[in-house]
Amino acid sequence: MGLLVVLGLVAGGCSGHPKGMKSLKWLTDAEKEKVIEIALDTPEARRQLEGESHYETSLNWIAIVWDSSGYEYSEWRGIKYDWEKDANLQLVPPTAEFYSRVTINFGEPPQWQVMVAINPDTGKVALVQENPFRTGPTPPK
Repeated sequence: MGLLVVLGLVAGGCSGHPKGMKSLKWLTDAEKEKVIEIALDTPEARRQLEGESHYETSLNWIAIVWDSSGYEYSEWRGIKYDWEKDANLQLVPPTAEFYSRVTINFGEPPQWQVMVAINPDTGKVALVQENPFRTGPTPPK
C-alpha cells in the first residue's frame, strides 16, 4: 500500500509545464505591467540586461500545445493581443493553452530577442526562447 501512495504522489507531483488559460481575455494595465516585469526577470532577459540597457517590449498571446510528457511543446502559435481580429486564432487546436507572450528586443538596433510565455493569472513562466534578432532572411553564403 505504501508503494501505491508513493506512485500517486510522484504522478501527481509531476505536473510538467505551468498551466495556461483555456481562453483569452483582456488584461488590465496592472496585469500587463506584471507579465512584462516577470519576463524581464527571467535569467535569459537578465543576462541580456547585464550588457545592454536599451530594450523594447511587446505583448501578444501564444497558444501552446504540450506533448504527452507535459514538459515539451508539440506546437505553438503566436496570436496578436487583439485576438478577435487575428485569423491565427481559428487555427489553434482545442487542446492548446494560452499564455501572455512578452517579446523583448535588446539593442539599438535590436541584436537579441527573448520571448517569454507567462500565465497572467498565476504569474508562472511556461516557456522562454531566445535568439539573435533577425530582420529578414539569412543571405546565402
